[in-house]
Amino acid sequence: MKTRSLISQLLAPAMGLILVTGAVPQAMHAQARSAAVSSINVAFVIDDGADPFYLTMKCGAFAAAKASTVNLTWQGPAAIDFQPELQTLNAVMQRHPQGLVLAPFDPNAFIQPVKQAMKAGIPVVTVDGSLSAKVEVQNIRTNNIAAGKLAADALAKAIGGQGKVLIVALSPGVVANTERATGFANEIKAKYPKISLLPIQFPGGDSNKASQDVSAAIQAHSDLKGVYTTYAIASNAAASAILAAGKRGQIKLVAYDADPNEVRQLKSGTFDALVVQNPYQEGFDSVTLVAKLVRHQISAGAVKYQAYPTSYIATRENINAPWLQKYLYKVSC
Repeated sequence: MKTRSLISQLLAPAMGLILVTGAVPQAMHAQARSAAVSSINVAFVIDDGADPFYLTMKCGAFAAAKASTVNLTWQGPAAIDFQPELQTLNAVMQRHPQGLVLAPFDPNAFIQPVKQAMKAGIPVVTVDGSLSAKVEVQNIRTNNIAAGKLAADALAKAIGGQGKVLIVALSPGVVANTERATGFANEIKAKYPKISLLPIQFPGGDSNKASQDVSAAIQAHSDLKGVYTTYAIASNAAASAILAAGKRGQIKLVAYDADPNEVRQLKSGTFDALVVQNPYQEGFDSVTLVAKLVRHQISAGAVKYQAYPTSYIATRENINAPWLQKYLYKVSC
């Protein structure tokens, strides 16, 4: 963008001036530069503050905040439920941030608050989860259908392309998580006729129930060959159930996410593959975009609605590869 065009956008609305061609005073150049870099207030609201996935996203978000001169606030309940997150969001919006990044747990409960924010001129970008209506500027998340297919191929390889498999997913109402199960199941049905899928289990955020569900499947099906879990709580619970049954290495386990505990257990042989998302990039890209929207450096209409950061499969063969290390989840920056 040419200097004169930038100054026109920054100064004309505030000063009621019509700028014409010719020399621009040095003071006006300085004022334009100052306006371009002045700090803005952006709120980031999540649904599970203790999850290493979100802690890694937080690292990316604050790196972007530093690079983009953003005063970033980060808030979210240490729970997996939409109501505590909705309460947090309502409290945050009372402070009137200039921009908002939201990780919506529920596809419907957050539509109205997001619409209200957008109507008030507060640009909103959602990350990780998605809404059932496209009311925000952009949604940045893993392509969960595609990643589910990667997981299916990894588990099929681990069990030799045949046997019974259990899927453990969060909740039917959480779209992104359900897509992880759907992508997996569709790939198995399309490519692996000798693999049979047991009824899917939905233990929610209860790790004890997730462990019980896997234990029950192990007891009911002595020929169970594999388990696929779509979120970290269930992944670690499934690992515990497999170890308690003395089935490490016999029942293959493929799981979403790559928190430190999952990575350790992949190396030790409890997990056989991990679907590694890219939460750092989600945090960085979302804050960067919101900052540009607030500063009118880009218009909402020019932004592609859907963005998919790349996801990866980690195995014991590649877990120590240098290129993979930056994608593994952290508990601190």
